[in-house]
Amino acid sequence: MEALLSSAIRAAKSLFTYGMIEVFMKTIVVTVMSLAIFVVFFSLFFDWLAHEVHGLAIANFLPWLGSIGASLIAWILFPAIMPVIINFFDDTIAFLIEEQDYPKSMKGHEQAFWPKFWHDMRFSLVAIGLNVLVLPLYLVPVLNMCLFYFLNGYLLGREFFCMVARRHVSSRETDNMYHNHSAVIICTGVLVCVLATIPVANLLAPFWGIAMMVHLYHRLEPLLELELVTPKSPLHR
Repeated sequence: MEALLSSAIRAAKSLFTYGMIEVFMKTIVVTVMSLAIFVVFFSLFFDWLAHEVHGLAIANFLPWLGSIGASLIAWILFPAIMPVIINFFDDTIAFLIEEQDYPKSMKGHEQAFWPKFWHDMRFSLVAIGLNVLVLPLYLVPVLNMCLFYFLNGYLLGREFFCMVARRHVSSRETDNMYHNHSAVIICTGVLVCVLATIPVANLLAPFWGIAMMVHLYHRLEPLLELELVTPKSPLHR
């Protein structure tokens, strides 16, 4: 796990990379707007529902339940919607970090916008769907925290790492790197997920996550050629 700690420390320093503040402000605007639209939509839906069942005693509480419930769901699902938001800024963040810390490395190439956008949308729908599917288990003490962090850590770890790696190598090479280093990548995703559930700090989670994966990728990249020739046995992954 030395690679994880090293990448996390370097990522913290990368948050102060030149140009990152401008990207950070854009991300805040998109994040706030996305969450606000989600909450407003469900609040209006429960207002309409309260009007439709105005004869029932619960009708007076539906608008409050809708607003509070939508806010809580938006907060819980924040890690799952981060890839959609970061989709518009990940290449810029990776470029800024690589320009400063890895100027001699192979320059990353920007991926086609629409294929990448639809990929992120599909991933986010899967992530949200899985979280909704296991929602009843979130009511079980202890299990809820373990399940939440592992599930979303796995999803974020894989998505963020592949997002960075595909800027440099093919999908086959990306998958090979992930399978050979899945443990450290998932643990990195869990760290991002934990940060994403801490007030205020959650605004930095996408940046820190991308920065960690950039440093982790460049740390693992020298091993790529060897691993393609002699891939690890599933027992040693």
